Amino acid sequence: MYNKLKHIEGVNLLPKEVVGPALVGSVEYFDGEKSTYHGSLVATTHRLFLNLEDNDLVCVEEISFENITRVTVEELLLVGHIFHIWQDDKLLISIKSISEGKLDKFLEFYYKYKAQHQADTVNKEAFA
Repeated sequence: MYNKLKHIEGVNLLPKEVVGPALVGSVEYFDGEKSTYHGSLVATTHRLFLNLEDNDLVCVEEISFENITRVTVEELLLVGHIFHIWQDDKLLISIKSISEGKLDKFLEFYYKYKAQHQADTVNKEAFA
């Protein structure tokens, strides 16, 4: 099951979309109420995917770059790094106890392609 969390099986990628790094850990998912799962975040050049393990099944949810207004990283002495995804002032997802994946490489990949996505959106609007 662990290896399935690092991949996005059954997802149709966009043309030229490339899968990047993944973070695996304890995911707190805030959808009306807080739920905690073993899961992962998988970055691509166009979006993020949230993989949640539930009763030996992996549920995949897409997170558009447009829905993410900021990300923050918190470091706690006993827990380690906690990666938060926000939409405006609402916390969408937190992942902690990151067991695999280099947070720095994940963030570098995310920031690069999020910025590229924003530039492409601005250019499309300018020519519309």
